[in-house]
Amino acid sequence: MSNTSFQVVYDGPALAGSTIDVRELAPALLAFGDVIEQANYTLNDGRTSVALRVNASFKSGCFGIEFSVVQSLMNQVAALFKEPAVVSAKEVTEHLGFVYAKGAATVGGVLYVIKWLRNRKIKRVVLLDNGLARIELDDDQLETEQRTIALLRNFKLRQALEAAVVKPLEREGYETVAISAKPENGFFTISKAERNYFEAPPAETEELADQTAKANLQLVNVAFKDDNKWRFFDGTTQFHAAILDERFVHRVQTGEENFAAGDILTVALRKRQWLEADVMKAEHEVIEVLNHRRGMAQIPLVFSSGTTDET
Repeated sequence: MSNTSFQVVYDGPALAGSTIDVRELAPALLAFGDVIEQANYTLNDGRTSVALRVNASFKSGCFGIEFSVVQSLMNQVAALFKEPAVVSAKEVTEHLGFVYAKGAATVGGVLYVIKWLRNRKIKRVVLLDNGLARIELDDDQLETEQRTIALLRNFKLRQALEAAVVKPLEREGYETVAISAKPENGFFTISKAERNYFEAPPAETEELADQTAKANLQLVNVAFKDDNKWRFFDGTTQFHAAILDERFVHRVQTGEENFAAGDILTVALRKRQWLEADVMKAEHEVIEVLNHRRGMAQIPLVFSSGTTDET
């Protein structure tokens, strides 16, 4: 088991009484938990788990929080023979940039690199010897650790960091967020003017599939809104699909088409799947309605005509 700690101090006129609205504090606490969890997962590849514990510490004119990071091995025996070595809880906080020394955060820490970038576009990253990497911009460069690059690329970590830092600083009366694993050496401070540097970059998207095929869909819910997203059941799952068949929509609007429970539409259905960050997403569109089959309202019987009384 590996333990470490760090402190976070929110400061500004709104916190002059060392109090904070619990609805404002809770999202930040959860976000720091996500930051630590994502950093640990990235650096240790699931070999360890972490728990973030909090002890409130009050300072005059601000609101300070002390976090304890408790790291445990997922498999004690396997860890003895598995390489590379586990990155300790202390090292995790160091790679995040929570260690502050000699007037600057440890070079290689995520906080330091994000602040150095100032939203400037990275031209390329060159992997160097001894676990180092060089971040190159058009007119500047910085050497850091390859582990820092891995953390910078973790989209969920960046989202959590935004929730922990940017969101509080957007509130009136919040001026700074200061973080340190060694308070005696000083804090890494992020001001309200610098908050936009820590916004998560847009999620990268990757197209996985885009296909159109004939399908039979049972109506679940009909929506008469501008987006025309109806709910269907395909025999396995329910989903929403936008109706793009303008002629069909016109017939619905003029009352030429009416619906009852159990109705089935035969359609040309487009299904698109894509990856956003590491989350798979999908959307459905009805390109054309080919047939509208009424739901069975009566028991089907075979009828014949003749001169007898037989039916």
